[in-house]
Amino acid sequence: MLQRVGKIMVGKDAKPLIYDDVEVGEELPTIEMVSNQELQGRLLVALQDDNPWYHRESPWGGPIVHHAMLDDFPMCAVLQHYQWPFGSVHAKQETEFFNPILLGKRVTVTSKIVEKYIRRGKQYIGMESLVVSEDGTPILKSKIIEMVGDERVREAAKSGLKHVPPPPSS
Repeated sequence: MLQRVGKIMVGKDAKPLIYDDVEVGEELPTIEMVSNQELQGRLLVALQDDNPWYHRESPWGGPIVHHAMLDDFPMCAVLQHYQWPFGSVHAKQETEFFNPILLGKRVTVTSKIVEKYIRRGKQYIGMESLVVSEDGTPILKSKIIEMVGDERVREAAKSGLKHVPPPPSS
């Protein structure tokens, strides 16, 4: 089980996501994540969201994690196993939120590849994730569709070059 607390990074053993190498049913690494006040504060400033539920009190007994941050957790799980060589197109995302989670509480993210298909010559991968709290309460379920390659991406991947996000600055 991988653990990522705080900033989002690509897994150290992540391999390039090449359409032909991906198998439907493949389970991705399970990760644990904890949102902290600093990370959430940056998000709230960027979104200009001043709802006190996210930084003071909420009906659940303290500040809760902003839904936009929770919605990124499934992609964090995918990035622990795969890197997108030269990028991808985030084609679609469906998220069902079940329960809020208090800021600072640990969640577990499990993900798997559920489909792959070609439409109009473009390759797509579908991934589903489930985020649960440390006590097993379901937080959200997400399905993400990524266009992972067209001919330009396939050619670039053959070069052996890797394109990964730079590490976050401290």
